[in-house]
Amino acid sequence: MGTYFFYRIEMVNIILKAFDGPLHKKIVTEAFLNRKIGKCISITNGEEYTPDIDAQDIQWMSAKDLRAGRYPEIDWTKYKPLDEKLIEKMRHCEIGFLSMIERYALHGEIPYRERRQQYLDHLRYWNHTLENEDINLLLLFHAPHQCYDYVIYMLCKLKGIPTYFLEHYLVVDGISLLQDFEISGEQLLPALKKLQQEYSDPSLPIPLSQSYEDFYKVQTTKDIAAQSTPLREKHLTKKHFLTKWYRKGLSTLRHKPKQFFSSLCSANVWSRKLKEHRMTQFYDDHVEKPDFSSPYIYAPLHMQPEESVSPRGGAFQNQELIMQMLAAHIPPGVNIYIKEHPAQGELCRSEEFYRTLLQIPSVKFMPRNTDTFQLMRNAKAVATVTGTVGIEAIFREKPVLMFGHRFYQYAPGIYRIHTNDDCRNAVQSIFQDEETPSLHDLRLFLKAMQDASTPYIMKPATDKQRDLQNTYLIDTGKIIHKTLTPLFTEL
Repeated sequence: MGTYFFYRIEMVNIILKAFDGPLHKKIVTEAFLNRKIGKCISITNGEEYTPDIDAQDIQWMSAKDLRAGRYPEIDWTKYKPLDEKLIEKMRHCEIGFLSMIERYALHGEIPYRERRQQYLDHLRYWNHTLENEDINLLLLFHAPHQCYDYVIYMLCKLKGIPTYFLEHYLVVDGISLLQDFEISGEQLLPALKKLQQEYSDPSLPIPLSQSYEDFYKVQTTKDIAAQSTPLREKHLTKKHFLTKWYRKGLSTLRHKPKQFFSSLCSANVWSRKLKEHRMTQFYDDHVEKPDFSSPYIYAPLHMQPEESVSPRGGAFQNQELIMQMLAAHIPPGVNIYIKEHPAQGELCRSEEFYRTLLQIPSVKFMPRNTDTFQLMRNAKAVATVTGTVGIEAIFREKPVLMFGHRFYQYAPGIYRIHTNDDCRNAVQSIFQDEETPSLHDLRLFLKAMQDASTPYIMKPATDKQRDLQNTYLIDTGKIIHKTLTPLFTEL
């Protein structure tokens, strides 16, 4: 975990982001219990979620407005203008932002000029605010990925302002407090090192909590997804345009009639649907049946736009770069089996994207209805940016080439790929040395995850789980409270 120099300050002034709803308010209340705050800027979807903390001044900002790039009632003449020095220092952020904003292009393409203007507005507003309000803490409920929060996060990093967010493990009920998503999972390493010494004898049983034990048993004995996703293979593979959409249209008419008639009359909506139909048809026209007797790397595509790819994938948010790098280093006769994500729509995809992939001789498109676990079981390795397919693969003793940053990037069997040398060395280890992760080491890693995190329940199904959820929320707040103690003791 990165460290910050906690400079002497007169008052803690904070930005809170996405602590929406009464449950999240419990975390904030506990995190800042008996602590005096100067300025608190709370970014949520509703003003009613203003945190219950002891602050001299609490300002609410609409997340909806910020996602749209809107700053209502702002007199820009009073805000410090941008200069070349800051723009250049934030160039990496700008590149990520221009890609990330694609998630808001549902109503039509956002021209480059508009994208960049939104970025510059965000940059100007938050650079001025951080300085003028003397902000010295940023706390987010999740990793930054919604454009404006990415700008705030990167600006805070540049200025040395302590920045924290909650990392949700997703595959199990666990949560950690982190400072940098690029080193996500680093907090597990001290716990893992300690456990490796404690359980150096492989015959010693490694105890796990019930949720972690259940995850281990399922992933090592059954073909069940680590994180469930809505499947659309049947929908997407329908051949006729009208039959593809009429059931969905009828459902919308029944439950959201106003939206149905609005969409029915929208040229943009029909244009998007036609584009998606043509894309899926193009993909389906170029699939091949998998040959499980020949060696291959399984590389399922990520849905885009998504946090898992942008910002967590960095340069590899362009997934064709992954396939090009793999193709350059795999042995002759090894193929790359690609399967499209079942929930992928028309955003971030085009026929040109598929054509670029098909230009790589070793790339083969797999039918959408091909069983992902069968593809995984028969593969020599799995390649992913940060997908749950990576953690599913290592528990099936398959090595993984990982091109992004997520909590399991330091797990056994994971090869972190950033350079051509990384990829070359990983391929050698997999195909020549035939290295595979061991279940003993993976169980140790799960134990490290358990020991270095706080239990967390997203959606309780029973009264008992609701009681546990309340306890876990308070515990999460206490961890934040303890972590931030150095910042407040400087007062």
